[in-house]
Amino acid sequence: MKAFCRCIFFLVFCAGCAKQPSLPENSVFNVTSILNDSVWYGTGKVLRLKEADQKMEDVRQFNLLVHTDIDYNGMGGGPNPNTSNGCLDPECTRTQGLVIYNIPLKKGRSNIARLNKRSKLKNEYASLSYIGNAGGLLNSYVYRGQKPGWVRVTKFDKATGIVEGRFAITFTEDNTRDLFLHNIMPPAARFTNGLFRIKITDVYLKKP
Repeated sequence: MKAFCRCIFFLVFCAGCAKQPSLPENSVFNVTSILNDSVWYGTGKVLRLKEADQKMEDVRQFNLLVHTDIDYNGMGGGPNPNTSNGCLDPECTRTQGLVIYNIPLKKGRSNIARLNKRSKLKNEYASLSYIGNAGGLLNSYVYRGQKPGWVRVTKFDKATGIVEGRFAITFTEDNTRDLFLHNIMPPAARFTNGLFRIKITDVYLKKP
């Protein structure tokens, strides 16, 4: 019996220590995933927000913002001008935006619902947005507790400021808004196999 218990402990321990998947070193984009059944990629930023009265070492969370110019059903004639570089070029025509707020700046897995509850601002919650030609919001997806719903920091290099991680989230259409593509696009947007490797950008907030 003792041997059996030791075996179970060893398996659980090893599972926790297993090497986490990471973005390939030669990846063109710093964020990749599968969205429903399609390859999804974009250019992400990791923002560390420092309040005026804070020390940088006391800032222990970050926001993940990702933009892409991938086409999507329902966008009509397409963006103008039409770009297809995953927003590597700042002049890209943004078509989609993914945001996750309040991610702890340390190794570990976080539940999206819990991160949303930590938000201090009314509209600060994980979401996927579809953007029109003029920059307006055409459709929005939010997290409502479905599985999967997590983000994991797998590595944080303090010397270089690079954060690596994974995510898997199922969003559903935001039915609180009357948007142009509501009930036209799929009812759910499911991200799987999400990976990111991004250098931190520090944002210094001014006193109100």
